[in-house]
Amino acid sequence: MTDKNWKSSADAFESFCETIAALRHPVTGCPWDLQQTHASLRRYMIEEAYEAAEVMDPTDPKKLCEELGDVLLQVVLNSQLAKDQESFTVKDVIESINKKMRRRHPHVFGDETGEVQQHSREPAAIRAKWDEVKALENKEKNGLPTGVAGVFDHLKPGSIAPASQLAVSIGKTAKKISFDWDSSQAVFKQFESEVNELKHELDSLGDRSKIYEEMGDVMFSLSQLCRHLDIDPEICAMDGNRKFLRRFQNLEQIAKSENLDVKTAGTEKLEELWLKAKAIESKRK
Repeated sequence: MTDKNWKSSADAFESFCETIAALRHPVTGCPWDLQQTHASLRRYMIEEAYEAAEVMDPTDPKKLCEELGDVLLQVVLNSQLAKDQESFTVKDVIESINKKMRRRHPHVFGDETGEVQQHSREPAAIRAKWDEVKALENKEKNGLPTGVAGVFDHLKPGSIAPASQLAVSIGKTAKKISFDWDSSQAVFKQFESEVNELKHELDSLGDRSKIYEEMGDVMFSLSQLCRHLDIDPEICAMDGNRKFLRRFQNLEQIAKSENLDVKTAGTEKLEELWLKAKAIESKRK
């Protein structure tokens, strides 16, 4: 199937790549762009990805289009930087992900020989095949023979990925070897146990290192509870932040109608305004 827009899309992409290359020109380019490294650009990659995710639910087409452009900027800018260092190019990036997607979808594109195998098209079976191919790729990437890699070796503690997402990945991997809770109720009991241990340390004025450790256990078990309930903890936390900010904006509107300054209103008054904002929000639902 041919998409008539591909040609125009290719032209637009080429023009964009030329724009970024011009920004990185060693003589006439932008001083800021020339100063950047992969390390300095990490924060922008994360920020742009989060901003794109923010407008995906509820979906705002206009804003999503803009935010996806910002994500694409980071991909092309990092690729141009790599090209300047004679490391790789954006063409290598595209070819690499294209090969990966075809390799991980044998039920659509076939195996290495190009022959489409009779793979199940059920979502669970497709996901299982994806994980199987991905695991093989990781072993080959790390130069490990089959059977040598540990169960969790494909995960990277301390990586730049959100900790809650890593916790979910750990839980999913543990589930594959039957090292998991049987139900969400069982996970909740574990979560309560961790909260009680944290409370004990707080009540006994335990040292900060112990409180820190117990807090980590609480957050890990909460991520596992989210996994069992089929809730993405990162998206859930993001929506929680959004809910707080939305409610506080309502609080500020109420304060304005009462000629109050929220910066000087004080805790008691802010609590009163918060309950009013909460009540208004409940009526709107």
